[in-house]
Amino acid sequence: MIKLSVLIPYLRAKLLREKGLPTVSQPVTPSQHIKVSSSKTHRATSAPSSTRGPYFVQIGFDFGTMYSKCVCRDVMTNKAWVHLSSGSEEEEFPFLIPSILLLRDGKIEHAQDPACHYPENGLYHLKLALEKVALCRWEDPLLHLYRNAVGSETEELTRFVTSCAVFFLAGALGEVKNQVRRRLPAFGSHKQDYMAVNMAIPVADAERSAVSNLYNQILNEAWSLADQLAGHPPINLIELEMLRNNDAALQVQSASEACFIYPEVSANVQGFVRSRVSSPGIYIFSDAGAGSVDQSVFIFLREGHHERLNYLHGNVLPLGSSKIERHAAEGASRTDSQSLESWRIKKERGERDPDLDRARTWIIQQLSLGTETTLGYAKRKLHVRDQLCQTQVIFGGGGHSKHPYEGGVIRPFSGQLFPRPIRPDIVGLPVPTDLERPFRSDWFKRLSVAYGLSFTRDELAPFTYPQNISTPSPQEIWQPRAALGHAPTQDEC
Repeated sequence: MIKLSVLIPYLRAKLLREKGLPTVSQPVTPSQHIKVSSSKTHRATSAPSSTRGPYFVQIGFDFGTMYSKCVCRDVMTNKAWVHLSSGSEEEEFPFLIPSILLLRDGKIEHAQDPACHYPENGLYHLKLALEKVALCRWEDPLLHLYRNAVGSETEELTRFVTSCAVFFLAGALGEVKNQVRRRLPAFGSHKQDYMAVNMAIPVADAERSAVSNLYNQILNEAWSLADQLAGHPPINLIELEMLRNNDAALQVQSASEACFIYPEVSANVQGFVRSRVSSPGIYIFSDAGAGSVDQSVFIFLREGHHERLNYLHGNVLPLGSSKIERHAAEGASRTDSQSLESWRIKKERGERDPDLDRARTWIIQQLSLGTETTLGYAKRKLHVRDQLCQTQVIFGGGGHSKHPYEGGVIRPFSGQLFPRPIRPDIVGLPVPTDLERPFRSDWFKRLSVAYGLSFTRDELAPFTYPQNISTPSPQEIWQPRAALGHAPTQDEC
């Protein structure tokens, strides 16, 4: 297998030269980019491998708490499309892949009903469970569901949660790979045909080696087992263990070369930093998902045609939209799956209920405190502390809503971190022009991460983690000089 870092620039430059388009060494203007990314429906031909160049497909996979999403890109033609789950054509959001499994009679299978978030025998919030295992937070209530399924032994629990994650990701990625092969019927006939996958995790998790290492391990395993587990065939736990053990023994090198982990916020803002409406400055991105609100404060820099993101602080707040129904259910003293599902439906319908209202108020209060912490830590990294007053806000995530999530994030801007109350500008993410139909613009708030991940790793904006940005010493912090009074002259005396 040719290394990715060598393959991408060579193939792209070769193809662009053949088409008379700018190569990587020639800056692409916005108008040129739109021309290259024109979204007519792509029809692949199955030209013999001897007469065509190699295919390279980049998969951007957004592993979500309740739903996962995927965008694929034909790198050589720069055409991107949204992966639609098989049999989902009649759904309102056919691109949503439920991140929920079922455990029945010792077999793991995929939950197919996208309308039910808390099925009987369900294993949900898998992404968060994986994080708890990585951080050894064995007593976290989220793991009770998994502990009840296999027992309380730490080693057994760890193996079970990671097996669930491998099964889910492998089944989903296997289906994606199969659809790519159907789209490009001759895929694989050329020895350099290639697929790769990018997946994202929050900045705060990416900085913690225990979490990022586990995500890397799980993604690599899933990628190498994707063809065997495509479409999530129900499988016995013992059988799945054997597959994982055999895969580990093979130590497939191609999987590690094809898999890449990237910060979620960076993926979210790829379309933004590339657009003509973006401008350098300081931003807070608040992404409300089902399980958590992932926040990052970053400085966006642009030098010529090169962009960079410098993160000042990242925070993962356990305040995702599923907390609303759980808080309401706890208030009613019933937290079984049926009760949680009932409260979720009420929430989604926008019904008014005292328990739901209390839950939303609680989210606002907790999110306000968490956002103030995020901004406070970011402020410590600034040489000019007043720069925080110029912060612009970007909202994202499928769980975002004006109430409670926008209100909770905006409230701290009238608090003690600022010399006076300010109303920050809210910046929207531009809808890309290079996604093929049946993509609809109202889908994008759920697809922005997957879209950003559909660019090859060499195209993704470079970044610096908060831990690599030093906190300035008191002597380095700029202090505004006090205004000097008028000194009287001798005549005035």
